[in-house]
Amino acid sequence: MKPTDTERPTWRQWTALLLLGLPMFMMATDFTAIFLAVPPVAADLEPTATQLLWIVHIGELVAAGTLITMGWLTGRIGPRRLLLLAVTLYGIGSALAAFAPDSESFLAARILIGTATAAASPAAFAMLRWLFTNARHHSVGFAVVMGAFPVGSALGPPLTGLLLDHFWWGSVFLINVPVAAIAVLGGLWLFPDATERTADRIDIISVVVSMAAVMLIVFGLQEIADRGISVTYMLSITGGGVLGWWFIRRQRRISNPLVDLSLFASRVLRILMIFFLLSPLAFMAADFILIQHLQIVVGISTSRLGLVLAVPGAASIAATALTPALTVRFTPATVMTVGTSTGILGLLVVLAAVIAHPATWLFAVGMTIAALGASPPMVLGAQLVITSVSRVQTGPVSALQDISASLGSVLGIMVLGSLSTAVYRLNLSSAAPDGLSDAEAAAAADSPGAAAAIAAERGGGSGEQLLTSVHDAWTWATVTVYAAAVLIGVLIVFIVGRGLRGVRLPSDHGTDGSEPDRVAPPATRAQAPTECLPEP
Repeated sequence: MKPTDTERPTWRQWTALLLLGLPMFMMATDFTAIFLAVPPVAADLEPTATQLLWIVHIGELVAAGTLITMGWLTGRIGPRRLLLLAVTLYGIGSALAAFAPDSESFLAARILIGTATAAASPAAFAMLRWLFTNARHHSVGFAVVMGAFPVGSALGPPLTGLLLDHFWWGSVFLINVPVAAIAVLGGLWLFPDATERTADRIDIISVVVSMAAVMLIVFGLQEIADRGISVTYMLSITGGGVLGWWFIRRQRRISNPLVDLSLFASRVLRILMIFFLLSPLAFMAADFILIQHLQIVVGISTSRLGLVLAVPGAASIAATALTPALTVRFTPATVMTVGTSTGILGLLVVLAAVIAHPATWLFAVGMTIAALGASPPMVLGAQLVITSVSRVQTGPVSALQDISASLGSVLGIMVLGSLSTAVYRLNLSSAAPDGLSDAEAAAAADSPGAAAAIAAERGGGSGEQLLTSVHDAWTWATVTVYAAAVLIGVLIVFIVGRGLRGVRLPSDHGTDGSEPDRVAPPATRAQAPTECLPEP
């Protein structure tokens, strides 16, 4: 029996929710843990430089490239079956990674893990729509599953470090196998099966083209962010863009599209996709620049930096948990605009610390305020995306939301990273001391860390002058990046405030709707509970 507004979910539903969150937590730890596990893996398996690069990035690329297909499969075979298959594949991939005899086997394992992650995300969020048909309980469940990601990301490095200190590197992946087994066995018993599915046959051409398009774009953006602009990476992005254009054109012409483009007729969905593209630019990519500022200019040690970063991480988890309570009392537009504005306030505090008072506690306060403000809009935005369509369409729109957020993160690092580099080089070239060799000048311009090392080697007055120039140049770079982040945040507030005005979360999830952002008349409102409806 489905719960009503006054009926509490049963213990079976809450247990199923925990089983949903558990694999999401472990998959989130995986993508942060790999960076710590790479050195011992490389020492043992001895991969080539190219193989090592792919070991780090292949999981993310495969996950991004297969998301659209996995979103379609959620509606075709049902979220229960796809989720169980994903978790099973994740367990197999983790076991193969733990006992990989060579680099090729380890790469294959990372591909399996990336594929499993891409399948699990849309399937889990679609499963929530069947697990909790009451909107209030769905909000709580949604926050639990969403919260598994920041918790896993925050605990991934310390958990990995603990395992590496006491066991061999394979233990980092082997620990996921019993978790996957528990989730599969429990899910077979507790996860409800979807009674509504799409009957369309899959278009293989669309699958291949969508994977190639997303992977080429993400790869090009990642490499430009890491290594700088080159013809190869620009061609990768261009090729991905051309394939993406052809993919969209094909979806409009075939009868069984992988992505139903009519979904974007919804104003709510269009606004939210823009939000998920811009939000990482303002609140995630800037932190990448700040971490370098704290290490190079402020001089915070690595261990102390870890403690500083743990505070906003904890704040993000707390804010995620509080989101359901906020959505009960306030409209989505209010929560998202006030939350984003609070995040902007945090950015301004960091900006003030960079300019006027570089105290560690002030940086921690600013980052914590930013995390507290930015987390509820992300959670609520994802919930709005999912509840703006029918339950059968949950998987595809969840995949599109994940792709938007991934592109926003990579694009943010590329754009803001390029901006910081340009400002840094401009200021360093005008303030660097005379007497640097061409090689030293080139190395100093490429990296503030390399410039600091050169300053230490030179010593004396020349070394001190170079170090001061590096600190000043990178400070201006950080200021510029955070000023840009503030402007992007203001743009988000404007877009969300206007675009989601009057929109509210549905009061129930029992029936599918067809026009998510249209006001339903009172007599038919109960027939369209999956819609994000403007208030009358």
